[in-house]
Amino acid sequence: MSDKLLDLIWSLDIETINDHLPAERKSLKQLLTEEKPHVKTKKNKNHFMRKKDLELAAKILPKEEWENIRLPIILLRRTQLDKGLFSVSGGVCELFLIAKITERTKEDFEIFKMNDHQPYIWKPEAFTAIRKMSSLIIIGYS
Repeated sequence: MSDKLLDLIWSLDIETINDHLPAERKSLKQLLTEEKPHVKTKKNKNHFMRKKDLELAAKILPKEEWENIRLPIILLRRTQLDKGLFSVSGGVCELFLIAKITERTKEDFEIFKMNDHQPYIWKPEAFTAIRKMSSLIIIGYS
């Protein structure tokens, strides 16, 4: 088989594996106002988020950042990275939330955002994050 054909097969497999990923992401501010907080997945199904998970995120993030964070957070397992390493989708708000719930940082948001942070976490940290707020975190593959 040619390399191009293998690449095509691989990319189609990855697309199928990632059907559960959100087609859209919403702000924490918007999700907190919804009666049944959810986003649509690529398969056009609803991914619901628990109020208690959203409230925990709201306690961790400063209120002025609720509009900036996009949920759910996607943790991507990239095949080109070390085994057990995930990249965190999003920006500083998403990284801060993950860092706080995995106890990777004790800093408040204002100090955290002034420093450079690698957008990667290890498998044990990913499982800790999922255990603490499972409805706000989705695993994807690339």
